[in-house]
Amino acid sequence: MGAAQACARCRQVKSTSHYLEGPICRSCFGKAVRTRGRCPGCGTERLLPGRDEHGAAVCRDCVGLHRDFSCTRCAHEGDLWPGRLCERCTLHDLVAGLLADADGRPQPFLEPVMAAVVDTDRPRSRLMWVRFPHVSRLLGDLAAGRVPLSHDGLDTAPVRTATLLRDLLMDTGVLPRRDRQLLLYQRWLADRLAVVRNPEHRQLLQRFDTWHVSRRLRTKAAKEPLSQSQIKYARNQISQAATLLEWLGRRGLDLRQCTQPDLEAWHREHSNTAAQMFLRWSMHNGRMPKLKRAAQTPTGRPRAASPRVPEGQLARVLRDDDLPRRTRVAGASSSSTPSR
Repeated sequence: MGAAQACARCRQVKSTSHYLEGPICRSCFGKAVRTRGRCPGCGTERLLPGRDEHGAAVCRDCVGLHRDFSCTRCAHEGDLWPGRLCERCTLHDLVAGLLADADGRPQPFLEPVMAAVVDTDRPRSRLMWVRFPHVSRLLGDLAAGRVPLSHDGLDTAPVRTATLLRDLLMDTGVLPRRDRQLLLYQRWLADRLAVVRNPEHRQLLQRFDTWHVSRRLRTKAAKEPLSQSQIKYARNQISQAATLLEWLGRRGLDLRQCTQPDLEAWHREHSNTAAQMFLRWSMHNGRMPKLKRAAQTPTGRPRAASPRVPEGQLARVLRDDDLPRRTRVAGASSSSTPSR
């Protein structure tokens, strides 16, 4: 670490561990070795680490810098890492080492993985990502066969660790394309079900997801990419269903013992409408008595449907969760307005 003195570029007094036209700080040096363009002195397109008498960025030859910024392997000018290698060559060697077998030989079947990771316009950012311990560990586990090169294999890794790697592998065709939002939902679901203590509740929620929530998400994902709002609504359905089951359990009941007064009490205490789909699914499959589900007002308070409401229109806006929420609320409100 250099002594604290005035940087020749920013003029701030700080550690100046590098030297170009004078002692410069780390941040100014980092900017210098990443500035590229056409040199105003010789017209060459290259690294412009120096400054002329007017402060313009120029190449090392035009300013007379003796320091060489060329990679000893590919001759690319830029920031040099240990071994005087550029960022891209350093990234290549690091990934090659992580994906090698126990004898240090490269794994042929992992060559597409290496190409996907190394092929980037921002090698420095990718290099910093690979150097994170959890990322290095995942690449090493792929090489050792501890993690299969598949979507199921990546599902065993932490979500944030596997997300970028999965995207790279799908973009390069190494793994088949899958909806990213759906994958994130499935990981969330596993974590959510893991904290459900009652095994019967957990099994019921799993079935509800399998036969309704995930089934609908996969159908929609086959047509177009899922949105974050769609995933948020799906997660809300599962969470509210779990809350309903816990609420009944505290009253000493299960779904089959739920009565109309119980359901009305639930609606008085909970304004969230996401449990409506779970209730409909449970009634349709005989998992609970066929009870009257209260309609929801815009404020979330339940109300009984007016006998003057056109049955077909109200049924659609209350039951079709593919309609936007505003449309459903407006339709239900207009349908329940008595004609003059």
